[in-house]
Amino acid sequence: MKTHIIINGKEVTNPIMKALLMIGAIIVTALVTAVVIFVLLPLIGVVVTLSFSFVVIFVIAIIASVAMLMFITFISAWLFGAAEFRVERFHKHKRSE
Repeated sequence: MKTHIIINGKEVTNPIMKALLMIGAIIVTALVTAVVIFVLLPLIGVVVTLSFSFVVIFVIAIIASVAMLMFITFISAWLFGAAEFRVERFHKHKRSE
């Protein structure tokens, strides 16, 4: 099987140049693969782990704040009595004479 390497429309016929180009392509592919495996994937793993931990922290904080609000409401109702808020609207009507 013969390997044809064509650069800018011209075929490379020198066997040493063909070998160097193939070795260079293999080295570049290995470097890209190494960067993806050893750099990008761990960074993505760290980002996913941090994102998950932030979500867990926010959920725990929301649950704690709801529990604290319920506790404060219970304590204030026990100390000061039940509170009731009323909103009433008074409409003044013009008398037509």
